[in-house]
Amino acid sequence: MTDDLYLNVYLTNLGKYTEGELLGKWVEVTTDTDWKEELESIGVADNTEYEEYFITDFESNFGLHVDEYTSLQELNEIAEKIEEINNENLQIEFQSILESLGNDSFEEAYNICIDGNYWYCDNVSTDEDLGQYIVDEGLFGIEIPEKLTYYIDYEAIGRDTRLNNGGCFVTNGYIETF
Repeated sequence: MTDDLYLNVYLTNLGKYTEGELLGKWVEVTTDTDWKEELESIGVADNTEYEEYFITDFESNFGLHVDEYTSLQELNEIAEKIEEINNENLQIEFQSILESLGNDSFEEAYNICIDGNYWYCDNVSTDEDLGQYIVDEGLFGIEIPEKLTYYIDYEAIGRDTRLNNGGCFVTNGYIETF
């Protein structure tokens, strides 16, 4: 079983911060997060002296970057997408797509993952591994007699596949997106 994706942010009361006091708290970003309640708990509320917040820190296990200006609406949208990826058990594929695109491509990685526009091979980390996988799984297009397997250049098959298809090796395997 794979670990669920998560995102936590540190919400900070902006007014208190400008007064020299750090008043804030860690909040787990989920579809159940009550942002009004979380903001009130750090003294941020409408029609008070302290109406503004900002994000001073964040942590995630999938490379997503948020900044101090990320809105609560954006966090809600991210939470919905994280929940969908977790519910569909696509954490590894999503992380691999995100890694291949660059960690600033959350939305694009999400769309590719949910739409199934990728090919992922787990535990493939070299051209030779990729070539071996392609031949062993019958993806080479022909069945190769056992006595000829000693003459196959698996590394060349993997390299050519990777280069021709624009794939790349990532932490957990090999990924191609289309």
